Amino acid sequence: MHSLRRHSNALFQCSLFFCLLFIGCAAETPGTWKQPRVEAEMTRKLELQKITLTPATSGFEGSGTAQDGETYKLKITQDPTKGRLDWTADGDRGSSEEGSWTIE
Repeated sequence: MHSLRRHSNALFQCSLFFCLLFIGCAAETPGTWKQPRVEAEMTRKLELQKITLTPATSGFEGSGTAQDGETYKLKITQDPTKGRLDWTADGDRGSSEEGSWTIE
């Protein structure tokens, strides 16, 4: 009987651990990404060599330099309730890009 109870307790604790782990991982969305993750995603998406972001109202602002030397003014807004991140990138050579990330 003690063996069965220990097994049940261990099974419950293990299940609880994995539920908490899953909930913790699922809670991170583009709307809650921290600055290093936002910088990494923007660097990858725009193929930047250099990026500088600072916290701003509802997100980040800054600049980035592409491999071809074009400099972009970046504006990133995050909506934690929708799990969404929107961005605009306006280049000094007249190019403009915008996009978003969401996890549904």
